[in-house]
Amino acid sequence: MPFDEFIKFALYHPKFGYYTSDKIRVGKSVSADFYTSSTLGTLWGELLIDSCKKILNTNDLSNYTFVEIAAEPNCSVLHKIDNPFKKSKVIRLDQKIDIPERSIVFSNELFDAQPFKRYRFRREIMKWEEIGVSIKGTQFEESSLSLSEHPKYFPEDSIDEYTIDWPTGAHSLMQNILSKSWKGMFLTFDYGLPRQVILNERPMGTARAYSKHKSSESLLTNIGEQDLTCHLCWEELSECLNKNNFSNITLQSQESFLIHHSHNKIKEIFDATRNPLDNEMLKLRELIHPQHMGEKFQALWGLRL
Repeated sequence: MPFDEFIKFALYHPKFGYYTSDKIRVGKSVSADFYTSSTLGTLWGELLIDSCKKILNTNDLSNYTFVEIAAEPNCSVLHKIDNPFKKSKVIRLDQKIDIPERSIVFSNELFDAQPFKRYRFRREIMKWEEIGVSIKGTQFEESSLSLSEHPKYFPEDSIDEYTIDWPTGAHSLMQNILSKSWKGMFLTFDYGLPRQVILNERPMGTARAYSKHKSSESLLTNIGEQDLTCHLCWEELSECLNKNNFSNITLQSQESFLIHHSHNKIKEIFDATRNPLDNEMLKLRELIHPQHMGEKFQALWGLRL
């Protein structure tokens, strides 16, 4: 099968999929596999509310529905927060993406959790081959598939065995969300790279498996027991926003986004305490500091008003 179909099977099969299983995936406990900004409690949601006010240039968000896509079960970024929105809505796995007419559409590490294709350059024939997955005995292994045409943007020449993990599922999901007729603000936090870096500076590809807070390149083992992900291509997602009539399209590090757009909430925390060991201060530092999440994640946002 093509690589993206294998990833979809491993992540979303109703019975065996990683994201469909009843297990703890997100958190700092040893039983979880990874943690994100949402792990840090209500502060993350409060910072996002402040940023929405700044970007939309209003303190009145009562005309907007806050739509969070793909939150973990029994969780949401606005949980336990007295929020200013008309209403809030969480679209969970396998639920229809139905977005009210005037909305703020938010996601955190949604797009990196989508299927992706894998390609590899064969220098002896000077062509890219699509990589698939086959079964040998009781094991999955990579196999070559025929490729009818040269993939768009891929270089004509590369080093032998150069591997590209191309996030096709992220692009498709983005188009599905943006093609609907809603207006408002789109905001997603995730990790990705510029197109030229993916195509020229990551010879081993960017796909990784995550389990118990450790990464691995063993993508074809422990099916359903580990997360499978690859870096996004930011130009692809930005172009999708542009094609769907969004403006003010901006890509920022999480640090830059929060510093520029959540200034009021950050100032409130500093005014409340100057103690660097205060719980809220420690959470803020983890969200913003470049050695923590500040540079690891990026924010992509745009407006359609």
